[in-house]
Amino acid sequence: MDRFWKFVYTFWPSVLRTYEIFFHHHRQDYLIGILVSGKNAKDLEKHLTKNGFEKAIIALKDPGEILCMRKREGKEFQYHIRLFNDGEVRAHYEYAPEAHPITHCFSVKQEAKKEHFKELMKGYLK
Repeated sequence: MDRFWKFVYTFWPSVLRTYEIFFHHHRQDYLIGILVSGKNAKDLEKHLTKNGFEKAIIALKDPGEILCMRKREGKEFQYHIRLFNDGEVRAHYEYAPEAHPITHCFSVKQEAKKEHFKELMKGYLK
């Protein structure tokens, strides 16, 4: 990661938390399922980490979100998964913020890719 993004990572999460307080009071689109009973956030985090995901540091936090992870695909895109305290799992494919910071903020090229996520989450969704 270049110096610019290391710098941004130091303050941007605080900017996002402030934005959330005033403007972000909803869950983002693309519900893919509910976490099966017997699995929890730690189990899902381990599974996603084994599959190349990392914590999404510079992402908005949706209400009730307890886990937020992403997997970069090349330099331009990422897969993004969120788990909520009621077991909902939401996920989408989108521009990575490092590649397209402005278009990322406006959800340009955001896609469900539901079948991809369901295959990845086999055994974790009901």
